[in-house]
Amino acid sequence: MSGTERPAVAFVVQRFGADVTGGSEALARAVAERLAETHRVTVFTTCARDYITWRNELPEGLREEEGLAVRRFPVEEERDLGAFNAFAETLYDRPHDHEDEIEWLRRQGPNVPQLVRALDEEASRYAAVVFFTYLYYPTYWGLKAAPERSILVSTAHDEPPLRFGLYREVFALPRAFAFLTPAEERLVRGRFDLGDRPALVGGMGVDVPPSPDVEALRGRYGLERPWLLYAGRIDAGKGCAEMLSFYERYRETAEDPPDLVLIGRLALPELRQPGVRYLGYLPEEEKAAAMAGARAVICPSPYESLSIVLLEALALGVPGLVNARSEVLKDHCLRSNAGLFYQDGDEFVEALGLLVAQGRLRNALGANGRRYVAEEFRWEVVLERWRRLLATVSG
Repeated sequence: MSGTERPAVAFVVQRFGADVTGGSEALARAVAERLAETHRVTVFTTCARDYITWRNELPEGLREEEGLAVRRFPVEEERDLGAFNAFAETLYDRPHDHEDEIEWLRRQGPNVPQLVRALDEEASRYAAVVFFTYLYYPTYWGLKAAPERSILVSTAHDEPPLRFGLYREVFALPRAFAFLTPAEERLVRGRFDLGDRPALVGGMGVDVPPSPDVEALRGRYGLERPWLLYAGRIDAGKGCAEMLSFYERYRETAEDPPDLVLIGRLALPELRQPGVRYLGYLPEEEKAAAMAGARAVICPSPYESLSIVLLEALALGVPGLVNARSEVLKDHCLRSNAGLFYQDGDEFVEALGLLVAQGRLRNALGANGRRYVAEEFRWEVVLERWRRLLATVSG
C-alpha cells in the first residue's frame, strides 16, 4: 500500500509524546503509532507536557514524531489546580447551571482555541477524527467543530463530572464510540442515549518484555525481601493514601510481610511508613522487572477506564489486587479469574494475606492472567477492531 492510498485520520488528545505519562495519552500514542502502517495519522494536541498546569513546554507547530504528523497548539492560560479544585467542589453534586459547567471546563483546560479552529477548517480532509477522553476542552469544543466523522474514545469512569449536563452534549455528537472495556461501555450506556450509533470495545494492546531481568533490579535497588508493587501516579486521588493505610493494617497482622514498592510520580508527602519503598520513576524495562518479581500488583484507584498497569501485570503472570469500587478493575478480575478485589480494609488484609501466603493460588491466577491478555489484548486483535471502527465513519 503506497502512502497516497492510506486514509487520513486525525487524533485529538490533550497531551502527546513519548515522555508524556497518562492513560489516555499512552493509549492515543500506542494506537496512532501502530495505525500509521495503514493510515496517515495527524495528531492535534497541545504544547503542554504537564496536566497539572498545562504550561506550554513543547514547541508549537508541525513536526514528525515516530512516523506521525504531530501538530501542537499553545494553551492560552495555565491552570491553578488549587483554585480549580475549590471551584469544582462548589459544583459537584450541588445545584448549578450550564454556564457554571462551561466555566468549570475553561478553568480545567487545556484552553486551545487555535486547535479547535484548525479542526473546524480542516476536518473534511480526514476520513475520521478520533477524540480521546470525554473530559477536556479539546473534546467538548472539538466535537462541536467537527462531528461529521468523529469517534469518541471516552475513557470514562464514574466520577462527578460525568454527571454534568454538558457531557450529554458531548455524547450526543460522535458518529461512533470506542470503549476500553465492557464495564466502561455499560457505564456510558447507562448514563447516555447512544442509540444505534456504531460502538465497540477497541481496547489497547499490551506489550511486555518476554524475560524481565528481575535479579538485576534486585541488585540495583537493594530489594532483598519479597515485595508488592504499586505503579503509577502516587496520590490520594488514585487511592494511594487508602492503600498505604490498609497496608499498615496488613503489616500489623502478617507474620513476615513483604515490602510495598512504589514506582511513579510522587504526589504525596514523603513516605516514611515501615515496609514502604519508593523507587522513583523507572524506565519500562525496570518497571516490567519490578512487576514480574512482585507477589502481587495493587491497583487501588476507584476510578479506572482500563488500567494498563493491571493488564501488564497479568501479561507477566502476576495477580492483581484491585479496588472493587472500580467496576472496570473488578470486571477484569472476574472475566480473567486472575486477581482478587476488596471493598474495605478488612477485605484488603484478607485478600493480600491469601496472595502472599498461597503460592499455588498465585501461580493459578498468573496463568489465567497470561491467557486473558493473550486472548483479549494482543495488538493484532485490537488493531483489527480499530480499523473496523474507522471504516464505519469514513464512508
